[in-house]
Amino acid sequence: MKELLLQKLAAFASREDKLNFAREFIQELILQIIDRKGYFKNLAFVGGTALRTIYDLPRFSEDLDFALVNPKGFTFKGMLATLKRELELSGFTVEEAVGKEKTVQSEFIKFKGLPYQLGLSEHKNEKLFVKLEIDALPPPGFITEIVMINKNFLFKVLCYEPPSLFAGKLHAVLFRKYAKGRDYYDLLWFLTRKTPVNYELLTQAAAQTEKKAFHINQEVLKRLLAAKINNADFAHIRNDVQPFLAKKEESEYFYKDYFLAAIKKYFSQG
Repeated sequence: MKELLLQKLAAFASREDKLNFAREFIQELILQIIDRKGYFKNLAFVGGTALRTIYDLPRFSEDLDFALVNPKGFTFKGMLATLKRELELSGFTVEEAVGKEKTVQSEFIKFKGLPYQLGLSEHKNEKLFVKLEIDALPPPGFITEIVMINKNFLFKVLCYEPPSLFAGKLHAVLFRKYAKGRDYYDLLWFLTRKTPVNYELLTQAAAQTEKKAFHINQEVLKRLLAAKINNADFAHIRNDVQPFLAKKEESEYFYKDYFLAAIKKYFSQG
C-alpha cells in the first residue's frame, strides 16, 4: 500500500500538494477499514472531511469526524486497535493509540517516519497525523444515508445527508466559542449550493450545547447568521483558512460583504 502511495505522489510537484494527497490517501484507507470491519453500523461520517471525500469540497481537512449513531457493541479503544492492526498489515508503522471513552472521543493516529519514507521530510522520525473524533452523544434529528466512494479505494460510508451536514456546520459557525476559518468556507459552500437545512437537528444541537430551549426556523437562522457575520473577524478567518484551500486565490472571497450577499440570496429563494 505504501508503494501505491509513492507511485501516486509522483503526479504532484510541490511538497505541500504531496503532503495533502498523502493525508487524504490515508484518510480514505482508514475509512475503507472502518467500512470493511463493520463500524459504519455504529458510526456516521460527518464534518469537513466528509464533505471533501463525498462531495469534493475544494479544501483540505485534517480530521475524520463521526457521530456515534448506534452505540451497541462499539468501543473506541476496540476500533483504534483494529485500525492499528489493519494499517500495519498495509505496511505502515502506527503508534499505539489508547483513546478515552467520553462524550467527545478523540485520538491521533500517528504514522511515525512516514513523511521521511515518502520523501517529504529530511527527519526520519517526523510523524504524519490523522485525528479521529467521535461525538458519542449526537443530538437527535439527524438523517443518514449510505454513499459509495471510489477514489483511491472503493468503499461505502454511512453519513449524514446534506441538510443534516449543513445543520451541523451552522451549529459550528453560530455556537463554536472561537472562529474557525474552515467553518466559514463550508458555510459559503452550503449557501451557494442552496442546500436545505435540517432545522430540527440544528435546534436540538443548539439546545444541547447552550443548555437552553431553542426554536430555530428560517427567520431566526437568517437573523443569527447576519449577526454572526457582521461581528466576525474576517482578517483572522482568511488567515486561518488559507493553508487548507486547494485554490489559494479563493481567499479573496473571505470578506463580510460577500458572506452577507450569499446569506441574502440563500434566504431569498423562499
